[in-house]
Amino acid sequence: MVERKKPMGDKWTDFVLQWQNSDHAGKVKLAESYGVTYDTAKHHISEGRTDRVVSKKVVKPYFKTEEPCSNLPLRLNTGSNLVTFAIIGDTHHPYQDDKTLENVEKFLEEAQPDYLIYNGDINDFYQVSVFDKDPSRLDSLQKDLDISTEMFARHQRILPDTTKFFIEGTHEHRWFKYLRQCAPALAKLDGTNVTELYKLEKFGITYVPFERGILINEIFLVLHGDMVSIHSSYTAKRQYEKNGGCGMCNHTHRGGSYYKRDRFGIWGWWENFCLCSLNPDWIQNPDWTQGFSLVHFSGDRFWVEQIPIVDSSFIYGGKVYGKNDNMRLVKKEEARTSSKGEYARAVDCKHA
Repeated sequence: MVERKKPMGDKWTDFVLQWQNSDHAGKVKLAESYGVTYDTAKHHISEGRTDRVVSKKVVKPYFKTEEPCSNLPLRLNTGSNLVTFAIIGDTHHPYQDDKTLENVEKFLEEAQPDYLIYNGDINDFYQVSVFDKDPSRLDSLQKDLDISTEMFARHQRILPDTTKFFIEGTHEHRWFKYLRQCAPALAKLDGTNVTELYKLEKFGITYVPFERGILINEIFLVLHGDMVSIHSSYTAKRQYEKNGGCGMCNHTHRGGSYYKRDRFGIWGWWENFCLCSLNPDWIQNPDWTQGFSLVHFSGDRFWVEQIPIVDSSFIYGGKVYGKNDNMRLVKKEEARTSSKGEYARAVDCKHA
């Protein structure tokens, strides 16, 4: 019998490099050689501290490996070149806003960001919620998951060169807690974890465990978050107080920002909206806001662009998405002559 053990030290480095250079069958054999299942081996990989240097054209990134640590973020080093991250989250399938998501995907296809982060709560996992549930929906979990994997498949097609990460959110964590509390014997079976349910490996998406997050260039932390405050930006302030530094969270379903200057510099935290319906059937009149964010990095500098979405439409680079793909903002001098002052409302458009 092979002794069940977790690779450590030099063996950990060898384990990671073998894993990265193996196909699926090879990974299964590698896991067996350590006396663990394939899923457990994947979990070891996801929990390992790694500094990833990822090129836009490289499919299999190089890992600078370190031993597993359970509560440290995935470290990602993008180098000194200017790169762009698109960060989206809280689609809550099947409660996604299809029209809004379609417009965001049109934008992403045009922008071709270097990185795309799915910042949690991609699926609602309604069926395993502790809240009261509609009995007619209890058998639809697979259909809900299919909506998520169909989105991943679309993004694989339209963003073939974009490096993608998925950070587990509170609703994905519902599934883990449900198995642990209600079906512990099933919790370690192949195919029952979120990485398999979402088919992340098939779509080339790197999994990041719940509340671990991604630390980009040692200066910017992206995590889903598990705090919600009464007003927009309050949670951003609390994230700064909890984590320090700079970063971005989802979970609140609102946009917002908090800035702090001290003797060591200027710090900021941002809340990253949602892409789900603003009127789901399980809550009345929530104070949510749709949107997403772009964050541009060059070494130890970064620039955050938050893009709020109203009535499924938004503007970026002078182009309005969601009204008409050929619409542009009216020039300032033309707007000043308008008696309605529509330019100030950022909704006055004309054909280019």
